[in-house]
Amino acid sequence: MKSIFLILFMVVNASLSFSQQVFNKIYNDSLNQFSRANATLQTSDSNFIIIGNTASLDKMSAVKINKYGDTIWTFVADLGINSVDYIRDVIELNDGNYIVCGVSGDPILMNSNADIIKFDKNTGDTIWVRKIGLPNRSERFYSIKETSDHGFIASGLRYNADGSDNDIYLVKTDSMGMPEWERTYGGSNYDFANAIEIADDGGFMLFGTTYSYGEGAYNMYLVKTDIEGNQLWQKTYGGVLEDYGTSMCKLQDGNYVLAGSSYFSVDSTAAHLLKIDPDGNVIWESKYNGIKKRQEFTGVKQLYSGEIVACGNMKGHDINFNFYGVLYKFNQIDGNLVWNKKYDYFDSDSTQHYFYGMDVCLDGGFVMAGMYRDLRTGANPGNSMWVVKTDCLGNDSIWDNACDFTIGLEEIEKDALFNLYPNPSTGAVTLDYFVPQNSTSNQLTFYDATGKKAQTFNLSGEGQVQLSLDCANFANGVYNGVVISDGKVLFMRKLVLIK
Repeated sequence: MKSIFLILFMVVNASLSFSQQVFNKIYNDSLNQFSRANATLQTSDSNFIIIGNTASLDKMSAVKINKYGDTIWTFVADLGINSVDYIRDVIELNDGNYIVCGVSGDPILMNSNADIIKFDKNTGDTIWVRKIGLPNRSERFYSIKETSDHGFIASGLRYNADGSDNDIYLVKTDSMGMPEWERTYGGSNYDFANAIEIADDGGFMLFGTTYSYGEGAYNMYLVKTDIEGNQLWQKTYGGVLEDYGTSMCKLQDGNYVLAGSSYFSVDSTAAHLLKIDPDGNVIWESKYNGIKKRQEFTGVKQLYSGEIVACGNMKGHDINFNFYGVLYKFNQIDGNLVWNKKYDYFDSDSTQHYFYGMDVCLDGGFVMAGMYRDLRTGANPGNSMWVVKTDCLGNDSIWDNACDFTIGLEEIEKDALFNLYPNPSTGAVTLDYFVPQNSTSNQLTFYDATGKKAQTFNLSGEGQVQLSLDCANFANGVYNGVVISDGKVLFMRKLVLIK
């Protein structure tokens, strides 16, 4: 009997230890309707939503996939005649549905609208569409966040129909996407914001690129506003050549990390990462040179253990057209590199791979999304959405999976090693949790959608423990619950609060 129990324990333990799902897939069809992914998000149902556009930028497109990479539903939309449409960012609401932002417009008339769209989580059907902008102006949204009043704040670009007067564009809406106010920022030249974060004081941090300010042709550009969108200050980062700001993440310590690229010679770029304080002062700065030609960061996130991860792309060398996707992990204290990985879907001198967005997954791994381009003669398809799901060490092959301390979602639900219920909840939450043997410190911390710490609960006991948690002081929204045992992240689970 003891032998049978031991065998069963070993089998179950093995399935728990090596349960992280990994895949490397492309998504397309004969019409090239899923040709580029601009962002990805793991949702509270443990699936993924991938958003982007078609090859010619004339249609918005989105794909929802499960944790194995299999398609659940697809979405393709053309929001206007002769329209250039794409989706740039996505967030999940506390009802489980999705908000995306982007642009739709007429390239002939040089008139486009910034768009906010709400999707149904189960079908991909459109719930509502808001087209925001003025006549004879063109507006684009590149980033969106949900605000504390359950409205939205979206940033991007506004310019005149003749292409002049390019400024950062910021819009605050209500919960139905109806505009409440708008602001513009910048100088006399080309300025835009790729990323937005909500500051601790309720104001907004806008990060992107400026041609109006700084010592170079282009510089990274950061604008700080108050809660009404009034500009408080602005700062630039970079040198005398060209520097581009692509992504930003608010950190657990209240600081921020900025990501992008910087030229270090006339034909070579480096991936560029900076940690700044809430006043925009640089804490540390790191650059990672490409191999003669190009390397850039396009997405950045912080792990709940504190480290920073950034995705992007790099050119292999200067004698072919091959580009690879990359993922880097850094120490957030000093910016020192912990490890880096390189990815491709098909390795050839005539294939190109780009990551444009990423997310940290509930099982401790990472998901990156972008584009795979095949330049080989007669190849079909040419451009495809490209998605890579890795384990906690950045491995995208099951044979390399070595994250034996992380327990996968399927096993969590089956064996109740870490479960929060009811979910969604109105505030009273029950936690079922397995306390690791010989552990000395166990804590459950909830983080809101902006990454801000909501509350920490100390966990005690031995073996399987049930604990009642009072989350009544939480605002409505989606929270990540993270269990850390002796400094190691063991479990992550999303909790939805609806009151």
